[in-house]
Amino acid sequence: MEFPNFGKQCAHTDCKQLDFLPVECGVCQMKFCKDHSRPDSHQCAAPPSKLEDPKIKLETNWYQCTFNTCETKNPCEMLCPKCDKHYCLAHRHHGCLDDLPGSERRKVLREAAKKSKDQFAIAKEEADKKIEAGLRLAELQPEKRRMAQQIRLMKLKGKALGDNKIPTSDRVYFSIYPPMKENQIIPALPLFTSKNWTVGRTIDLFAVRLKIENRNDKVNTPKLRLFKLDDGQHLSNPMDYVIGRMINDGLICNGDALILHYVDDSKTPIQIEPECLEKYKLVSI
Repeated sequence: MEFPNFGKQCAHTDCKQLDFLPVECGVCQMKFCKDHSRPDSHQCAAPPSKLEDPKIKLETNWYQCTFNTCETKNPCEMLCPKCDKHYCLAHRHHGCLDDLPGSERRKVLREAAKKSKDQFAIAKEEADKKIEAGLRLAELQPEKRRMAQQIRLMKLKGKALGDNKIPTSDRVYFSIYPPMKENQIIPALPLFTSKNWTVGRTIDLFAVRLKIENRNDKVNTPKLRLFKLDDGQHLSNPMDYVIGRMINDGLICNGDALILHYVDDSKTPIQIEPECLEKYKLVSI
């Protein structure tokens, strides 16, 4: 199972595994997984003279160190700010800057580090956009929703905040949209709770992490309630509903996007205003 135009199978005859970040061989231009991307690892069908070139640069994120005796290849290009050649980390100090005064050398290195950081940020942003586009496309097809959900969950796990006392095996992850502020939607924050906690305790944790006022213990005040982003379903009634049971009952999934919103709980049914829900959906696209 794969996303349309998202990922490729390794061209190695004994591999064929699906890789979401395939590497294109700079010699034969076929796509391989990382383990078979080097020309000598897939019996590359190219002239021997080309295969023997020690300075060949593998396109799509693989670069060989320019240092004479080094065969290290890196997925990111690291150019020397003076000679503009790629070196691995072990040979980044290869003598090119030795003739510069100390203050000038430090300035050049700082500028090079800032440039690399900016380039990485741009590349990461573009990669994230492509991944999100692939996830949305997959979610349009029922048979691919599970894979899209798993990828979204993996992304959440890497940066989610919560109570660190919760065992890793008990953590449940969500993208939480805070209440609107001055009619403006605030971006979602990845958070985790415990599958053994109730909805009420989870809302208390989310309010602390989002740094928003929680007046759920006071009368005659708007209350914080949870809603699903995709259909606006109210998830906070009853407040003693355990998160793990909600997942088992199919009300929510690990990795879902939820909205934490102030409502008047004296009204029945409790629901998020349709116009508010549409605003949240527009921001999530």
